[in-house]
Amino acid sequence: MSERRRHRRIPFSRSVNVSGSACRPCVLKAEDLSLAGMRLYSERPVEIGETLDLQFYVVPRGEPQEMNVQGLVKHVGLEEEGYTFGVDFV
Repeated sequence: MSERRRHRRIPFSRSVNVSGSACRPCVLKAEDLSLAGMRLYSERPVEIGETLDLQFYVVPRGEPQEMNVQGLVKHVGLEEEGYTFGVDFV
């Protein structure tokens, strides 16, 4: 199977503040990050097509930088104890 992604994913185990029209604000755990999006873990499912507001920190060159972006849920996967879902930045 060939990789269809345009941007390389990197491990990104950080907390992400998430809010959206169908969910109350909550803190979820990111699993990886790319220039185009991220993968998150949740104990509850989210809807494909939902737009989420995401707030998290990156640390380029040792200086924490707050990121506030919107993401569109593109896919949701059922895991043993929850869900992972992919979000494209918009």
